[in-house]
Amino acid sequence: MIIKFISVYLFVGVLLLSFMFVNSFVRGNSSYTKAFGVFCLTTQVYLLGYLLEINAGSLEDMFFWNQVQYFGIPFFPALWLIVSILYTGKGKYLKGVGGIVVFIIPVTTFFLRLTNGWHHWYYSAVILQEFRGINFMLLTKGPWYFVQIAYVLTTLFISTWIYYQRYQNSTGDEKMQFRLLLLASGLMYLAMPLVAVNAGGIGIDYTALILPPCILLLYLSLTQYNFLEIKDLARERVFEESGTGLILLNRFYRVVDYNDASIAFFRWFDVSISEEQLKILLADQPELLNCVMESKTQVFHFSVDGEVRYVSIHSRDVQNKKEIVGYLISFEDVTERETLKQRLIEMANTDELTRLNNRRRFTACAEAADLRARRNHENLSVLMMDIDFFKKVNDSYGHHGGDAVLRDFAAMLADTFSGTDIVGRIGGEEFAVVMLNTDAKKAVSKAEVFRKAVAEKMIIHEDQAIRVTVSIGVAELSEATADFDALMNCADRALYKAKNSGRNQTVLLKKT
Repeated sequence: MIIKFISVYLFVGVLLLSFMFVNSFVRGNSSYTKAFGVFCLTTQVYLLGYLLEINAGSLEDMFFWNQVQYFGIPFFPALWLIVSILYTGKGKYLKGVGGIVVFIIPVTTFFLRLTNGWHHWYYSAVILQEFRGINFMLLTKGPWYFVQIAYVLTTLFISTWIYYQRYQNSTGDEKMQFRLLLLASGLMYLAMPLVAVNAGGIGIDYTALILPPCILLLYLSLTQYNFLEIKDLARERVFEESGTGLILLNRFYRVVDYNDASIAFFRWFDVSISEEQLKILLADQPELLNCVMESKTQVFHFSVDGEVRYVSIHSRDVQNKKEIVGYLISFEDVTERETLKQRLIEMANTDELTRLNNRRRFTACAEAADLRARRNHENLSVLMMDIDFFKKVNDSYGHHGGDAVLRDFAAMLADTFSGTDIVGRIGGEEFAVVMLNTDAKKAVSKAEVFRKAVAEKMIIHEDQAIRVTVSIGVAELSEATADFDALMNCADRALYKAKNSGRNQTVLLKKT
């Protein structure tokens, strides 16, 4: 449960940082906004690497994603300091040698972490630790790790001192702004001792957990409480220079203005934008038109130059004091966010070794199919399969050999049972298939074809030929099975009978 909570939290943090990177770096014009944009980017790499680390299945994968994090970890303290220096008008200290000094320790940390396997100066030991059924990577700190921690504390202290001095001499909204900046800096101090002493004893990176709200506070202070001339410049330039497509409609949904970015988005829809009624422009895109007309926020996907792209479309009212006078439609490219979201969903639903549905996903799909079949009075059959004597395969060829057998078996299973069939790995060497609109006779026939194919298949692993067989139990949906669990139990009993009767055979559990 704790891993799921942290994963969702980090995923939201990565999306938030992506948004702030685009707004602060790509659209920013001042030196401190560009520095803040790079700061968001390095922190985004850090959080994404940690997200993938805690969801990795092996120590090797965890260590790899931990290493990826160090494309961001060493540099965010330096960038934090640089933002504070530039924002408070002290940029002269970064000219010449000053700018180089700030990055000496981060660059050294970066290379020492990448080469840690040769000298162990950064991490002296790496072990996998289990806590309440969850695997965590516990890293024993080397001497340079504490140099990096001291550097982080130093940069944080200097930044805090810079903001505090400015706070002392500020008034009004500017004072509120520097209160937020001080609060953001103060939160970071909470993470340092927790990481240093490994609070909880399970290697949680508290810095990664505290960074998103800190950066959000920084972002809010730099945008919500800004100097008036910057606000005026933003109002003047946001429409024309925005990377987001913006279209202004009158209250009759006729296009009255649009920026250059919107032209590119309309090419995704195979439409040339012009000052015309929106329902005419989007006549071939009824779902998109409906999204705008009903003021929804919705994500659509299109094929652009052979690549799938995602765009988020949002409509908002433009009002004067009394009534709605028009609508502002925004189009934002969210391909990276949606791709990452789909990847995370796939990771959550797919068995890592076989790429089949994992038990949770299989059960959810199968139960839904079972309910539809009962409601519509359709045929449905379940196959339970178990690779015969799989323990002997592991004992004879090692776990790598066993994994090779499972992968090849799963590939054959996916090729044989496709289309509407639901295929999943239930656990270990056990697999299951739900066959929609299939009676017991057809299910047994298909199962026999697969069983014989498995028996004839020669699996090559490290120049060794491995042969296996499979036992299959078949059960058909009937009034005797109250729910899907009951149907699975019937198939399981049939499988048990097949194994007790000599294995390498298909057994149908007769209706009672």
